[in-house]
Amino acid sequence: MADLFNVLKVTVGPKKLTARVLVNPGMPLFTSQDVEATARVYYLAPAIADHMCLGDAGSRFQDCMGNTELAHLLEHLTVEIMNETGLAGAISSGRTRNVMGDERLFDVEISCPDDALAIGALSSATFMMNWAFLHANQTPPDFPGTVAALTALIKNLRGADDAVEPEQEDDDTAGAVIDTEGATAVAREDAGAVVYGGAAAEDNL
Repeated sequence: MADLFNVLKVTVGPKKLTARVLVNPGMPLFTSQDVEATARVYYLAPAIADHMCLGDAGSRFQDCMGNTELAHLLEHLTVEIMNETGLAGAISSGRTRNVMGDERLFDVEISCPDDALAIGALSSATFMMNWAFLHANQTPPDFPGTVAALTALIKNLRGADDAVEPEQEDDDTAGAVIDTEGATAVAREDAGAVVYGGAAAEDNL
């Protein structure tokens, strides 16, 4: 069986990573086409529901999570994995745009304080969504274990050998606010560690 996504190209810039993602033919395009699978993703990472997501059905990702593009869900899951490591900086952000002319092709942009962190989170999120939508009869992914392993990898790459176990994660990081496309939210006094997740929108550029 084909995978849910095909990551065709990854471009790493100074501030963001852009992944050209194809939702493979025959796979659902919207979360509403497989509500049970979408719920599996939510149960792996329930904090995604509280991500701010301006420009969709409401101000939070939970307002559109039941009927949004799978690529958009992939973006939010990727950003949440980065956020949970505590290594993404004060602000992590994402944005998903449909590539005009192909309803199955998307550019998923992830803020990129560390390209290895962004790529690792994207790869992990892709694996988790593959399980949720295609292989739910198999052992569920270990979300805390994945976060801990990615944290250890990035720390090692940065020259710090001490991995962070899931139970040792910073509570402030786990409770970070998540928002979309929004320079305006960065200026909010109560934003704290802010994570942005962008709405899927047709790219007319």
